[in-house]
Order: sequence, then C-alpha cells, then structure tokens
Amino acid sequence: MDNNQLTAVLGRDEHQSLLDIRNHEMLKTKKILITGANGSIGTRLIEIFEEIGIEYLATDVEGNLEYLDITNFRDCVSLVRKYNPDFIVNIAGLKFATKSEHQTWKTVEVNIEGTKNLIDACTDQTKVILTSTCKSCNPEIVYGATKLIAERMVLNSGGSIARFFNVVQSQGNVFEIWGDLQDIEQIKVVAECNRHFISVDESCGLIMFAMVNGSGRYIVNTPELRNMGDVADALYPGRSKEIIERRRGDRKDEIFLATSERETEPVLDGSVLKIIGDHDKVNDFTG
Repeated sequence: MDNNQLTAVLGRDEHQSLLDIRNHEMLKTKKILITGANGSIGTRLIEIFEEIGIEYLATDVEGNLEYLDITNFRDCVSLVRKYNPDFIVNIAGLKFATKSEHQTWKTVEVNIEGTKNLIDACTDQTKVILTSTCKSCNPEIVYGATKLIAERMVLNSGGSIARFFNVVQSQGNVFEIWGDLQDIEQIKVVAECNRHFISVDESCGLIMFAMVNGSGRYIVNTPELRNMGDVADALYPGRSKEIIERRRGDRKDEIFLATSERETEPVLDGSVLKIIGDHDKVNDFTG
C-alpha cells in the first residue's frame, strides 16, 4: 500500500510526532524482549529497532526467531531471566475475531494465561507492554473479552497498554485481500461497518511511547469513524463492488472508548490519548 492509499484509508495524515518517538534517547539504553515478533507489527518494530540501534530479542512460535511459547510458564521464566530485559513487548496473541469464537480456550490460553506468565516471569526491572485492541472496549466476543482481562492484569502489575485500532498494513486484513485481486475482479465490501484506522508505523510508535512513559493505557488519537463503503470507493473508484453481510464477531461500529473510560489530556502533541477507566484507581475494601 502506497502513501496515497494509506491516507485514503486513514482519512488523515499519519501523526508525525508519534512516528518520531523512535528517536527518544531513552530507548537506545534499553533491552527489549518481543513476543509474537513474526507478525506484521513485530516485523516492522524489528526494522525500526535495527534502524535506530535498539537492543532486542525477537521471539515467536513461528519463523526464524528465538522460540518462545508464552503459554509455557517455565520457558517464559527461563528466557526472561536469561535475557533480563527492561521491557517485554507482548504482541503474541490470537487476534482474529472470527477465529476466536471457534478457538475459545486457545484464545484464553494465549491472550490471558500467556500474559500472566510473562508478568509473573518478570523481575522488578522489567515492565510489560501489552498490545491490545479496541475490541476490548465493551467486549462482545471472546477475543475482546480476553484482551480486556489481559489489559487489567498488565495495568495492575504496573505495565502499560498500547491499544490499537485496525492496523491498515497488518497481515490478513481486508486491504491485503483486495490488493491480491485482479483489477477486473469485483471486491466484496461490508458497507454497513464503520472502523477506526491507524498505520503500522503509528502502532509501533504507540508501543515505544508506552515504553518511555509511565504505566497507563494509550491509544492513537484517531476519533473519526471511517465507513468501509466510503473507504472502498476512495481506494477503488469506479470498481465493481459486492455488498456483503458482516461475519460472526464483526461489530457494525468500532468503539473509541469503553463506557467506563474517560480520556485525559491529549499527549505528544495530541497524537496520543492516555485513557483512564473508572476502575483503574479504586480503593480495595476487604472484610
């Protein structure tokens, strides 16, 4: 996808201040352990780390990387204690909404148990950065519910959340599917759906922003809902389109904030919002 196509999907320019966070001096002094690094976001994050000289260890259960299955607690402890990172960026997870409905327990194991294993494997030196999803806001499906629980665990442990909206250049998304079609082929569009979008570089920038700032839940400031029919028309004007129904697990309208959340003052020139929920700072009562 070229820059013009990216802008057409986002409906705006990328947040330059978020892209520039990679130049923060603190990042160059830290060791980063990445889980789930074989995907599109992990691959791009590694490229950025290589470009700016950040020390990292990339892990996954797939690809030519250090093997780490985050559902295996002993392996988590062994690798975390051996590498002794300053940050664990947990990108590992079962992310597809439709698949999670059919792989319920596997989704729980990876997204919840795997996150807990990483938290429990940490020493006081290490902070967990969890990549999450807007589907954790008022979750309706297994995927969103597991990510909400993972968010709560990380926040309660003093870590941070980089919560993503739909990442335009991620693997397996609709733009990849459309792009693989011949020019004469009709594209299928769920025209009733409305989505928030961010770029892969913005998602990586949000991860790095979460590293250099205190514990919290952070999102890219992109409040405009983009209608998928309009996005398809912007990318492929005049192209024949077939309007199809939503799949199981697909929301009609993406949610910007959960009903229990409120945004604080925008940070990083307004490109990022730190989100505070009603349950983030509550006294614990026992008795």
